[in-house]
Amino acid sequence: MPAIMRAMTRFAPLTLLAALLAFALAPGCTEDIEGNEPNECSDGADNDSDGYFDCEDRDCWGAPACDENGDDDDNSDDDDAADDDDASDDDDSADDDDDASDDDDGSDDGVTPWIDTVDYLYDGVGMFTFTIEAYDPDDNFGVPLLLWSVDSVAQTPVSVGSVPLQGIAVFDVQLSGITTGQTYSVLFAIRDADGNQSDGYLVEAIAQ
Repeated sequence: MPAIMRAMTRFAPLTLLAALLAFALAPGCTEDIEGNEPNECSDGADNDSDGYFDCEDRDCWGAPACDENGDDDDNSDDDDAADDDDASDDDDSADDDDDASDDDDGSDDGVTPWIDTVDYLYDGVGMFTFTIEAYDPDDNFGVPLLLWSVDSVAQTPVSVGSVPLQGIAVFDVQLSGITTGQTYSVLFAIRDADGNQSDGYLVEAIAQ
């Protein structure tokens, strides 16, 4: 009897293991693994429900989206068109340079200026004051020229000061004849001394 009991205790675990393997390999019972389907290592989902997702899941380690040239966890890297890295860039072009000042759409060629922000104040009696902050990546603004329109009507271009600037221009421009309660579509662009002109920057200014 003791010999039979020993044989049974050795056989039972093997029998259970064989049954589990057969169950796991049966059709329709394959284990779900993070990364075994296209884009699962960059879709923001915990596809195998193990508490980890994308590059945090060891199943994705070594995947193209998780290597040092394609990861999403380094604020300084260039990565690829699929990731976002940080708030300073949007990585929407292979040509991006992870610069907070551009939108990585291929238009940042290193010489073309851009308008970064436009704020405005209404004085309550008919005048807007717009404060414009612009940058020139090659530090050669010179005396920039502001081009602008109001409700698609071109306004007189404005020279920004008289002293040549390098990479930053912060200045005010005023618009009078405003009617309280109305909204005005004001489009700005800036041109540097080399003739390079920024994209338009649209502001919907409300007189209130």
